[in-house]
Amino acid sequence: MFRLKPICLFFLPVLALFSCGNEVPINAEWKETIIVYGLLDPADSVQYFRIEKAYLDGKTSALVTAKITDSLILDPASVVLFRADDTNNKIVLQRVWNVKKDSGIFGNDKNALYKTAVPIAADKEYVVEARSLKTGQRVWAQTRTIAPAQITGPVKSNANVFSIGGEFIAFEWLPKANSYNYDVKMEVVYDEFLKTDTSNKVRKTARWNVLSNWFVEPNKIAIARVPRLAFLQFLSSSISADSVTNRRILYANFLYYGGNQTLSDYISVNQPSIGIVQKTAEYTNINGGYGIFASRCFQPIRGVKFSGSSINFLRNNIETYRLHFVP
Repeated sequence: MFRLKPICLFFLPVLALFSCGNEVPINAEWKETIIVYGLLDPADSVQYFRIEKAYLDGKTSALVTAKITDSLILDPASVVLFRADDTNNKIVLQRVWNVKKDSGIFGNDKNALYKTAVPIAADKEYVVEARSLKTGQRVWAQTRTIAPAQITGPVKSNANVFSIGGEFIAFEWLPKANSYNYDVKMEVVYDEFLKTDTSNKVRKTARWNVLSNWFVEPNKIAIARVPRLAFLQFLSSSISADSVTNRRILYANFLYYGGNQTLSDYISVNQPSIGIVQKTAEYTNINGGYGIFASRCFQPIRGVKFSGSSINFLRNNIETYRLHFVP
């Protein structure tokens, strides 16, 4: 009994400390946090940025607060863009409201974006700086733009003809400066109509994600040989076959999306977890805030016609003959 007394005397003050209250404050003192999302594309005529603020309300559910658009908008704000080697020529981004926001968790009655139509140079370091005119909070980030690729396959331009005559479809391009990975997509645009009523046509599009996160090296030819069978199975699974409907393929679009390493890292970190631990790391390159400032290059080749022999092949192949393609 004598030996237990010192132990009891030690624990009594500790128990008293924890018994003083059962409420633990979880919200720290409010601090404005700026969120920046921007992808510079030298091949595009207009650049858009999403500049917002994080929100926290200790009395209201986050899902409820998310529906209040004003809790997301950083107002008033100043956003500028400039080349790191030319700090004297700053581009002041203009706030616009004319781009509709998709519905979802966050409110979409208003959509504040920042825009510039000033041409963006390839293979250059750019800096974006956003500032809250209300609190003085400032964030900034820097990235290097990629250069457009030279696309050589399966077509080189809109005037080319697409053919599936071989066992493989070769997607081939020459990535340029700062390219790190590519996504390649294909769209098949076709008309659908009843065999008994060819005048009533419905325009439809089948979309195929050909390549995702395809690693490339600048100035080294990238070649992906995709089996023709994969394309045939894509058509078969994307289009519902029946015995009363015909289809006529009009053209194909080939869409090449290149990204720099910053964009690739952001996508990789934010991919859904497939392990037991579902929590993912947070990735941001915004100094003083959160988000992503990176570079991409979107190069579409649109309106590519199918060769006559390719249409005939689709009409007779075991994978696609049920789709009833007509010349």
